[in-house]
Amino acid sequence: MSDVIAAALWLAVTAYAVLGGADFGAGIWDLLSGRGERGERTRALVSTAITPVWEANHVWIIFALVICWTGFPDAFAAILSTLWIPFALA
Repeated sequence: MSDVIAAALWLAVTAYAVLGGADFGAGIWDLLSGRGERGERTRALVSTAITPVWEANHVWIIFALVICWTGFPDAFAAILSTLWIPFALA
């Protein structure tokens, strides 16, 4: 059973990484698009392109955290107690 849970966790993290790349890439394009009419057109295109994955991307990381918490509670406790300062700052 732990192999199935680990596979689901791997899938969730992979989906987050793939969709996060689109999310972060859109942020860079928005930042570097420039000013004026040219920049506005680029920002509108980026907004249209990222809309389907914008909020859905956060669901994958929450799903991965829940899988890790319920499937591997000892590992989750060790990870969270070790990294609590960076998580608190984030």
